[in-house]
Amino acid sequence: MAHLLLLRPTVPRLSLLFVAALVVTAAAASPPLSNKDIGLMLRSGYGSDAVLAEITARGALEALDPATKNSLLNFGANPQLIAALESGRYAVSASMANQTRQHEAEIAARRAAQIEQDQKFSSLRQAQLKANPPNAAPPSSETLLLATVRQKLVRCHEGTVMRGNGSELEGKKFVAFYYSAHWCAPCRKFTPQLVQYYNLVAPAHPEFEIIFVSSDRNHFGWETYINETKMPWLAIDYDQLADVPGVIKLGGDGIPSLLVVDQNSHLVASSYDGDKYLGPQHVLAELDKIFATNAAAQVAQSN
Repeated sequence: MAHLLLLRPTVPRLSLLFVAALVVTAAAASPPLSNKDIGLMLRSGYGSDAVLAEITARGALEALDPATKNSLLNFGANPQLIAALESGRYAVSASMANQTRQHEAEIAARRAAQIEQDQKFSSLRQAQLKANPPNAAPPSSETLLLATVRQKLVRCHEGTVMRGNGSELEGKKFVAFYYSAHWCAPCRKFTPQLVQYYNLVAPAHPEFEIIFVSSDRNHFGWETYINETKMPWLAIDYDQLADVPGVIKLGGDGIPSLLVVDQNSHLVASSYDGDKYLGPQHVLAELDKIFATNAAAQVAQSN
């Protein structure tokens, strides 16, 4: 899995050019930005100049209508960004826009079909269990959401990916799911902050873990993202993401997104309050409160 991550300076020039071509191809595959994407970048803390640079590289999917203009202004867009969008010079061709929308619709349809299939299977399984209840089994601390991903995890360490053994979630009381992607500019801004937070918090709180849920469009982008940011946590194996559509859906409509569950898969904190996007920083603040409360409780018990 990690063959591209182990390249050394002694690799022949031809091989390096081949890898560089793959990087360019992956970057070129980034879709044009929709109005929703632009709004998300502004809400996530990106300045107008950075947003315009991303639009220059990728193009704009849609025209700027009055309602969207007002929204972007509320999110902090400066006059130069608004003027650039209104000019239409960054708009992609109609064929590319249609191709992008068709691709997104196909992905949404596949996810919806997989979710429907999972729901049917779940209903059938529940009916079977009701008709033929199994013998009582010891209760498990990993149920529902965590049980779904337990056998699909890999460990990220200093940019490399290692196969998990199924024990990675043992003893974890709080697990954060991090929804992100290499092609997402706000994600690339936030991920180093999350890496720093994890490296500070995890040693003091071994009961805490993060699982990366990728929205990358190919395996190379997923692995490159892990390598470049030196992700130190767990990740759902890219090749098994299609098997967990319910987990993916929980991440919300936009990235970067964080949600935290306890050991029984109960939601503790999220980047979303219904349809309102609060951002991943909100979740980190909630985690700090949780850790502080637990630490105070432990001190009280020791006294």
